[in-house]
Amino acid sequence: MEASLHFRGVRIPSDHSGTSRVAHSPRMRWLSSVASPSRSFHAAVENACKGGGLRAKSDGKRIEAVLGEEEEEKQSHGGDDETAAAAFTCVMKFGGSSLASAERIREIAELIVSFPEETPLVVLSAMGKTTNNLLLAGEKAVSCGVSNASEIEELTFIKQLHLKTAYELGVDPSVISGHLEELEQLLKGIAMMKELTLRTRDYLVSFGECMSTRIVAAYLNKTGVKARQYDAFDMGFITTDDFTNAEILEGTYPSVAKRLNDDWISDPAIPIVTGFLGKGSKSCAVTTLGRGGSDLTATAIGKALGLREVQVWKDVDGVLTCDPSICPNAEPVPYLTFDEAAELAYFGAQVLHPQSMRPARDRRNSC
Repeated sequence: MEASLHFRGVRIPSDHSGTSRVAHSPRMRWLSSVASPSRSFHAAVENACKGGGLRAKSDGKRIEAVLGEEEEEKQSHGGDDETAAAAFTCVMKFGGSSLASAERIREIAELIVSFPEETPLVVLSAMGKTTNNLLLAGEKAVSCGVSNASEIEELTFIKQLHLKTAYELGVDPSVISGHLEELEQLLKGIAMMKELTLRTRDYLVSFGECMSTRIVAAYLNKTGVKARQYDAFDMGFITTDDFTNAEILEGTYPSVAKRLNDDWISDPAIPIVTGFLGKGSKSCAVTTLGRGGSDLTATAIGKALGLREVQVWKDVDGVLTCDPSICPNAEPVPYLTFDEAAELAYFGAQVLHPQSMRPARDRRNSC
């Protein structure tokens, strides 16, 4: 199956309210953003095409960009991949701004179930501002002393945010209370050792994704949508031991496919997976994939299962000519080769993680 990369978005009028507005056709789908009431960015990576070009058109309200030629969907994989590909239709990834509050999480939940023809896997980042606050808490713990570790301002913020969100969603706080207690003990340990190593830093920030996925999975189950939470480091994501910037190893793909496929066969449920995280191949410690690594988690799962589509939800309208916060007249870039898009990401354009397109592009060789 030839592969293709799609970036699709739609601008929503500023008075728009609610979550998703959808128009269906055999080739097109427009979705509103849960991250902003006036903007959306739906980036769908469909087994990204090697050597293609990204072309775009806009009528001022919506943007369509296509890399390569779209092929008819066909099942050409054998073994476990065939069953898994038949079970799941796409990966949906949501970042921290889409998880900033209980209201945003409700919108995500509605969005996930708004396409009855889809059976998605969901990849989540930490709730908004959580990763930064975890890092700040760790840095303060180094010098604050053990007796003061429990009073670190950022720890209080994290506790209040997650417990308030769980309460407003009607979710049992026990799904995260153990992690909050463990987080506090970790900060006390850092204060005692007076050191924050890269290995400890990765373990520290992992609490964000571990808690956000548990809250969302619990809320989906509460609303009658069967969901199952996964920590990426326990489901087969094996990485190098380069803490804070680990790389996914090839053994990840068959392991992840088998785990998801086996679980689906025994008890079908929407997987809610922690982005950004993995397990070191030698240390067996928690690793992270670098900032924005949840995008990479999403495309890696897409590659593992041979899926046609990975949707990366952002709060901007695609790859723009400049930073829209600096230049309000920024426009979508009309044409990019695949390598140019990857290079832009590598040198600072924050639409996608620099390495996130590699797994999708690699799928072409095994299709």
